[in-house]
Amino acid sequence: MKRLLTLLLVAGLFAAVVFLPAPETDEAPAVTTTIPADEPSIQAFSLCPWASTEGALEGMLSIMAQEDASASITFPASGEIRDSRELDLEGLAGITFDLSSMPFEGQMPLVVEFTSEATVGVLAHDDNSLIGAGCASSVPKVWLLPGGSTRPGDTLELQLFNPFPEDARVTVLMSNENDFEPEPSLEAITVNALSWRTIDITAKLPLRESLSAIIEVEKGVVIPAFLQNGPEDSALWTGVERSDTWEIPLVTVGGLDAALVLSNPGSLDVTFVVDRFGTLTSEPDLVEGVIAAGRHVRIPLGDLIAEPSGLQVSADGLVGAVIVGRSEQARAATAGANTLASSWLVPGLGALPDAQHDLWILNTSAEQVTVTYAALNANGTDRSGKVAVTAGSLRRINLPVGEASGFFVQATAPITVGASMRMGPAVAYLAPVPLPEG
Repeated sequence: MKRLLTLLLVAGLFAAVVFLPAPETDEAPAVTTTIPADEPSIQAFSLCPWASTEGALEGMLSIMAQEDASASITFPASGEIRDSRELDLEGLAGITFDLSSMPFEGQMPLVVEFTSEATVGVLAHDDNSLIGAGCASSVPKVWLLPGGSTRPGDTLELQLFNPFPEDARVTVLMSNENDFEPEPSLEAITVNALSWRTIDITAKLPLRESLSAIIEVEKGVVIPAFLQNGPEDSALWTGVERSDTWEIPLVTVGGLDAALVLSNPGSLDVTFVVDRFGTLTSEPDLVEGVIAAGRHVRIPLGDLIAEPSGLQVSADGLVGAVIVGRSEQARAATAGANTLASSWLVPGLGALPDAQHDLWILNTSAEQVTVTYAALNANGTDRSGKVAVTAGSLRRINLPVGEASGFFVQATAPITVGASMRMGPAVAYLAPVPLPEG
């Protein structure tokens, strides 16, 4: 883990240089670091703020690589690394790691380091709940978490994970649909080294239909996530960075009432427009509006969309975007995609063979694209398929029954990808990961 911590230190120093006032001298301060020669070359990392085997939950990791990779999994707690595991992946492959194999139970944030381009997804399920989420692969100084709620019957927890061997400090700024939510206890929160904190937002801000958080990292490294608990099902989503363009390939499945939540962390109002791309029709300028400075907007979509559709959000400032869904029994949420790519890894899709699995391919370009997809397991690819996605449209792919650690998706031009799992009434929205072009 030493190499990753060095990389995080460099990232933290860089962010400090970016966000601090410019020095009076014209010469920028130099930041140097030395990597020991015997350390393995870490090409990618995943920081997972929540995983769990608490109670009846069965937790697992979906670990996926584009080429040969060694993966090192570490489990920090109370300032120490309480355990670790080493895994190898050969070629384009995926491995499902059962968290019940660890000699401890309950909540277990974790770090995974890779020697090549790779990623991780987190899954947890029991008889009534299905939870899926991605992990962070960057360490920004400002995180956005739109889409929470403390409406009657729901609870909302803010997870704050510090994977660094030094204490961190954050301030959390909350807003509802109409105003800011001043809460002194969320200012200058210390998150101890190699540890995490769970903050009960419901106790602090009860009976709010919509809540969003802006997390300002004042010191160190912190990865945030929201855990939304309904009466039976739960949803988990990790914080997002800022972007002026977002695509939402997955809006709703399984009868969930969908809402798009946009958060503006800036000091100026932001104007936005939402375009719709359906399986049969498209509709530009579906919604237009303004997000007040430091606030968020929640856009219910049930009366606006009559067919399976994806969305594209364009803004004149930097915002965050999350899609949330709920029914009487189910909760689901995931961040939008702020990067188009020709290749995607979809961790977790197929890891539960009794569930129903769907891929959602959004092509907002003016040209038709051809998309191939394949299930990944420890031995490589399996159960592949190919579809055409017409210009400016969404394509839903119902995947065949079978076990996999995840899926690999490749297209003839850049696209965005969504993924969902359903098991009984429970629903999970997964977090596909774009691969670098070239």
